[in-house]
Amino acid sequence: MDATARADEIVADRLRAAADREPLPGPAAGATAVEIAASIGAGSPHADRFTAEVAAAVRGTALALDAARPHPTDLWAAAAAEHPDPSVWFEQAVLLGHPVHPLARSRGELTDDEIRAYAPEHRARFDLGEYPVPSLRLTGTGTGGRHQITAGSPAPGLPVHPWQARRYGLGDPAAALPGAAPLMSLRTVSVGDRHVKTAVDLQLTSAVRQVSAAAVHNGPLLVRALAGPARDCGITLVSEAAVSALTDAGEPDPHLSAIIRPAPHTIGHPRAIPLAALAETCPADGRPIAVALTGNDPDAWWEAFAAVALAPLRLFAATGVALEAHGQNTLASFTGDRPTSLVYRDFGGVRVPPGRFPDAVGDLPEADPEARLVKLLAALFPTTLTAIVEALAAWSDTDPGRWWSTVAGAVRGLALEPWIADAVLRDPWPIKATTAMRLAANPTDDIWVRVANPLAAA
Repeated sequence: MDATARADEIVADRLRAAADREPLPGPAAGATAVEIAASIGAGSPHADRFTAEVAAAVRGTALALDAARPHPTDLWAAAAAEHPDPSVWFEQAVLLGHPVHPLARSRGELTDDEIRAYAPEHRARFDLGEYPVPSLRLTGTGTGGRHQITAGSPAPGLPVHPWQARRYGLGDPAAALPGAAPLMSLRTVSVGDRHVKTAVDLQLTSAVRQVSAAAVHNGPLLVRALAGPARDCGITLVSEAAVSALTDAGEPDPHLSAIIRPAPHTIGHPRAIPLAALAETCPADGRPIAVALTGNDPDAWWEAFAAVALAPLRLFAATGVALEAHGQNTLASFTGDRPTSLVYRDFGGVRVPPGRFPDAVGDLPEADPEARLVKLLAALFPTTLTAIVEALAAWSDTDPGRWWSTVAGAVRGLALEPWIADAVLRDPWPIKATTAMRLAANPTDDIWVRVANPLAAA
């Protein structure tokens, strides 16, 4: 089967799965992904847009499949040789992106050549330009290197993604950071010692990826307030600073702002792997990255991993703060081949109790603790952990229940409040209805559905 046919099959299967769990206007009828998209969207005023998005996702998925290459035997050595930032290899190993989103490889307006030039699954490298944009504002402190930011320091240039720089006619940069490598999100790049989250006016999966004023404001605030409690729960929060052009109203310009973070290896985590990458299978033999690290005792490895992966639940129980702990924002940190802690980055999806962080802006404060827990559960359990369990079970030809029983035991060991424990262990799990959202009037508003909870039988 060629890459285009395989890509169409992958996207079509995701659409059929969405139709089984989400409230959609029409049935999943048709043989191809585009036919199914048209059927699903029938009657929606957004059907034509959605069908075009699905066609773009098939194209992007085919390009990703064409870019596949076998995993090396020694992952750590390969990662060290690939880029000055050893997390880059793992970030760029993820071919198909979000495990259930039908638009996981949609790339907005990018042409095929631009996808190859800028997308992580194509092992892209490019120069990240810095521009002397007037009226820059600095937010936060300390990221190291050129972007060490302190009160009263002169503004560095504004890092702008090359696609965005052309879009806004910025011309030649004043300086450039060579060898920038896009991470899983495409618009966030590693320049070695730093990760730079740029703004791009592109719809990637569900949203156009700009940098909001709330994101510029909230990240440094949350890290300062939560770093200690998170550390106590086994989580390192990655600090943030921001460089923003200002609008005429004096607010950060969402089109021309960047968030800057230290790379994991510069803050004590030289072996950090996004959770999504652990489920990634080798294109040559099908072995998941997680299996490459389990050694001779996969059950002991999985027990250690389960304890690490549940750290966001410990933080929620202790503080009421819900991290959006999905496979892109959440990284496992390893000592040797054994997972020992988590690294968490990007605070846009975090939900906090009102009053705990009085200076937080936007939609971070959430009064309903159950709504906060939904954010955490949906990101961690039915997508991220499920993808890893399915990969382990398929490779080892075992019942997924073998792996889920270990997770269930680890959850019981946390001695959570009964309502939290029931939500994790008994109740159907929440998951974002990402297909229904694309067909809704406001496609970025969350719609939740429930799926079977495998821990209920564990």
